[in-house]
Amino acid sequence: MALLEVDQLALAFGGVRAVDSLSFEVEEGAVFAIIGPNGAGKTSVFNLVSRAYTPDSGRVVFDGRDITRLPPHQVARLGLARTFQNLRLFERASVLDNLMMGRYRHSRVRLWQQALFTREVRNERRADRRRAEEVIRFLEIERYRDLPVQGLSYGVKKVVELGRALALDPRLLLLDEPSSGLNPEERRDLSFWIRDIRDRLGVTVVLIEHDMELVAAVADRVLALAAGRRLAEGTPAEVRASVAVQEAYLGSAAHAPA
Repeated sequence: MALLEVDQLALAFGGVRAVDSLSFEVEEGAVFAIIGPNGAGKTSVFNLVSRAYTPDSGRVVFDGRDITRLPPHQVARLGLARTFQNLRLFERASVLDNLMMGRYRHSRVRLWQQALFTREVRNERRADRRRAEEVIRFLEIERYRDLPVQGLSYGVKKVVELGRALALDPRLLLLDEPSSGLNPEERRDLSFWIRDIRDRLGVTVVLIEHDMELVAAVADRVLALAAGRRLAEGTPAEVRASVAVQEAYLGSAAHAPA
């Protein structure tokens, strides 16, 4: 069953077609990768799905519900979370506090209850903290939990952003170039986490990625884009062997993308 359906999605900036009549589906429980050269429209697709952008035409369906015109906070409440190419963390806050920010979609208390710090607020805060601590243990970042994010390495910050997205308890997780800037050891850890997020947490994952080794290790299916259009879709091996994909990456059918 498809958890995410993208149907004839289109987006233009001036005369540039960032996304051009694009359609694809992501099955529940899958790891789905989107690849393509720079400027292919990959992040624009994420921005449309997460509702940062509104499409010129087409629609996005999440778990059977048309979310094309929903505001981003309502989409998050439905269980869709994402990370970004450029880190968007609260640098002066601790790792734990950053993950607690990810719990906002679960809040059911009202403003007057927060002002009075009622029992409902206290109970909700305790539940949120327990969940944030579980994510910290899952990602094995306990030693950083009370440290301010601004003093951490780039690789650890990437894990913290992943943790904040997981703290939302999403059904669908969008990862925008999660391996960018990571060293080889951190990339190996990331491949294990992506599989565990799917297998242990039951979260469907869609990732944008340039590292074809990582894509081959974790993805069930791959969608290749160029100029906002679909070039190929299939298993990692099938897409890598595609003549259209080879030409998009290298301008020649003689080599596969690296």
